[in-house]
Amino acid sequence: MMKCNKGFRVLCLVLAAFISMAVCASAGEKLRGLEQLKTSYLAVQRGTVGQFIAEDLLGDKKGELLTTYEKYVDAIASLRLGKVRAVVMDELPARRFLNEVKGLAIMSEALSEESYAIGFRKGNAELLGQVNKILAELKADGTLEAIFEKYLTGNLLEIKPESIDMNKGAAKGRLVVGTEAGFAPYELKVGSGYIGIDIEMCAAIAKKLDRELVIENMNFDALPMAVSTGKVDMICAGITVTEDRKENMDFSDEYVEGARQVAVVRADDYEAPGK
Repeated sequence: MMKCNKGFRVLCLVLAAFISMAVCASAGEKLRGLEQLKTSYLAVQRGTVGQFIAEDLLGDKKGELLTTYEKYVDAIASLRLGKVRAVVMDELPARRFLNEVKGLAIMSEALSEESYAIGFRKGNAELLGQVNKILAELKADGTLEAIFEKYLTGNLLEIKPESIDMNKGAAKGRLVVGTEAGFAPYELKVGSGYIGIDIEMCAAIAKKLDRELVIENMNFDALPMAVSTGKVDMICAGITVTEDRKENMDFSDEYVEGARQVAVVRADDYEAPGK
């Protein structure tokens, strides 16, 4: 065991007392509202609206307090390890994490509400028009509603990629869709295939276009470049429509409205309002 001289022993005692006080203070000051997040360590998935919201929330402290990850699962792991105090993310994937991981909670107050749409290369009016027409049909005939119902109430483990009709060998070629398959229930990689709300919606679109659906899985922040350079025909990954994004791509009509950005926290570090 390392021996301390007298001066160092005093420093050790002071540091120990300080750490003890900090731990006790943290343990006694549970999160109750979003205002506390402004001075807390936060995690987000890189390139998402959650990142922009967290940066605004933290202001000048974002460089010190914000950690970005390529995957939501890594951000949640950081939360569970106590490296951060909250993860800012979309509500539906957040609720999936709560179903699968014990000890998590969602703060009751939403950080924002938003809408999702499919992204296209600027000026690709032909494909955009075709997809908007098909989206309207899928909404009108109940197909889109049925897809949402399947993934919001069903067991993801029971859904197999091979059960989704990708329209292989279609007469009019391929429809290449870029996504980030770690965003359940919208998209999720299972084995060598993919499932999710966006995947099945795009499969229905490809079917009506008489094209084969091909999924290109990549990091979320790489999606805008992929569609703008023509690597993919369109991008679909629970993408929020923002004015900044409109400058670099065109969007379909919205297929999700009122999606919320929320803060996922540890249940033992959160006291909901009214308690």
